[in-house]
Amino acid sequence: MSRFIKLGSCPHCGSSDARAEYENSYWCFSCATYDSKKDTQSLRDKVYGNVEVKANSDSSILNTTKDIPRRAMQWLLKYDIRPDEIDKYGICWSPELNILVLLQKLNYWQGRNFGFGNIKYKSNGIKPLTIYGTGDTIILVEDVLSAMKIARTSKYCASPLLGSSLSKQAESQLIKQYKTIHVWLDRDKAKQAVRIRNRLRSLGITSKAIISKLDPKEYDKQTITEIVND
Repeated sequence: MSRFIKLGSCPHCGSSDARAEYENSYWCFSCATYDSKKDTQSLRDKVYGNVEVKANSDSSILNTTKDIPRRAMQWLLKYDIRPDEIDKYGICWSPELNILVLLQKLNYWQGRNFGFGNIKYKSNGIKPLTIYGTGDTIILVEDVLSAMKIARTSKYCASPLLGSSLSKQAESQLIKQYKTIHVWLDRDKAKQAVRIRNRLRSLGITSKAIISKLDPKEYDKQTITEIVND
């Protein structure tokens, strides 16, 4: 368990604000480089009060199992998520929280809630920039399943925003890697999609907001390709 401290410059890629410092480590969201702090430095920080040590029950690392219960598996099958994709993308189950974990990184997790309450998705940590699939054109979507479905096309890659906003850190990295970035959010987030598109265009990126009747995860590979090309 490691507490986030601040963002700073990265000695590996030169980014000025993409390297996150945690109590015991560093993680760069730009070049995805992980560095462990030396034990002596970590101890020195604690002794001199540079790091406030707190117990946190919301750890970014969950205890999970590959044994996904039927109700969660049925939810995945509803969107035609295949067993090989479940394995490939590390989808798993948290029995303690009753959550289907869709994404888990070093300091972040997000999952579909199957426990109590009305919150559909639960998460903890700093949202990472995660890319599914390969291609010269990347499509920004809201959720992990939509990104997985777009990745099936082998023509486009996708990145889940894990919400409906694009952070400055993710924007900076994306415009370095891609000349074409489309935005395909759920229909009720059309205004946000247009706002992100306009911002990307102002930065010289080829971009369009894709508005469809259903969420991207509802479509098959052929339909996704047709909608993007429309």
